[in-house]
Amino acid sequence: MGKRLSLASAVLLLILVVEIQCANEDPDGLINIRRHVHVRNDISPTAKLNLHCKSKDDDLGQHVVTYQQEFTWSFRGNIFARTLFWCNMNWTNRAGHLFQQSFTTYESKVTPCGKDCVWSARTDGVYFLDNFVGRFVLVYSWK
Repeated sequence: MGKRLSLASAVLLLILVVEIQCANEDPDGLINIRRHVHVRNDISPTAKLNLHCKSKDDDLGQHVVTYQQEFTWSFRGNIFARTLFWCNMNWTNRAGHLFQQSFTTYESKVTPCGKDCVWSARTDGVYFLDNFVGRFVLVYSWK
């Protein structure tokens, strides 16, 4: 039993040393990179995007995002890759029709965005900037 504990302690110590070394060379670290999520209103000059984003641990509050502006937050994911953020959003068009959507803005192991995750709310839905193809792709249509 003592040998297993010693091996586990050695592995944890090695992870800590690697993280400290990487943090000295790269302020964002290797394991725990600082990520930034951007949710932009690209709907229309008259549309105000109502946005409420949160995670299990953090409620980022309610925000009203005007045309061509964005709501941004940053965080460091946990070492076990279990970070999850989601947003509820809605907007009303000139005719008074309400459009709404709830969606995952960041999930460890799933969201392919590197350090910056960029979302764009548009008249037909919510788009994600896919860095692999170099363009925005429609991910969620409005309900």
